[in-house]
Amino acid sequence: MQRRAIAAARRGRERAKMLMIAECTIKRPTGNTYDPALGHEVATYTTIYTGKCGYEVDSTQPAEFVLAATEFTVTNALVKLPIGSGATQGDLVEITSSQLDLPRPGTKAKLIELAEGTHRTAERWRAVSV
Repeated sequence: MQRRAIAAARRGRERAKMLMIAECTIKRPTGNTYDPALGHEVATYTTIYTGKCGYEVDSTQPAEFVLAATEFTVTNALVKLPIGSGATQGDLVEITSSQLDLPRPGTKAKLIELAEGTHRTAERWRAVSV
């Protein structure tokens, strides 16, 4: 029975990957460096993953708040990645292409929390738009 469950999970992972019709790049913050052209520090990143992904905006209303007289809107999203992508909490995802109309290339989100469990067919990350 255990072998069949493992085989079924592996088939599910391949099928889940087939449904990932967007391409994305995941970058991990590594620190800051001074940019003399801008006159201030900018974040530096290392690329963790480039490849297939899925992206869905949560159907709930976005949260709006004001910070230092600037209005922000935070939209929740679900990012799906193949098992073993190497992504971790805090990494940044950028959609680089999509075979359908949404998500648009350039869409960015920060990974917040990985849904864990047995027999997972994909990494499903709760994320917020940035």
